[in-house]
Amino acid sequence: MQEPFVERNFKIDGQNVECRFYQPVRDGTDFLCRYTINIPGQPRESQGYGVDAIQALLLAMKKAHVEMLVLRDKKGLHFEWLDDVNLGLPIDEAIRDLSPNNSY
Repeated sequence: MQEPFVERNFKIDGQNVECRFYQPVRDGTDFLCRYTINIPGQPRESQGYGVDAIQALLLAMKKAHVEMLVLRDKKGLHFEWLDDVNLGLPIDEAIRDLSPNNSY
C-alpha cells in the first residue's frame, strides 16, 4: 500500500483518529485519490475521482468530510479538530448547512 500523501488528526469521542489521503493516481483518463479514516472498530476507506489530480484530492477531502458529518449525525460520534467542531475540510455549498461554521 502506498504511503499517505497528507493526513489530518481528529479527535472522535476523545480518541485520536487519522484521516489519510493518498497521492492521486491516474485511472484511465481520470484520476483517483484514496483516503482512509481510522475510526477504532469501524475504519473507513474510499476514494474521490476527478479529471486531474487536484480535483481528485479535493473531492476525496469533501467526501471524507461528509462521511464524518454523517457519522456524527447518524451515530452520535463527536468529531473535533483543534478543539473545534469545524473539521477544516472543504464542503460543497449545497450541503454547507451540515457544517455551518466551516470556512473552507
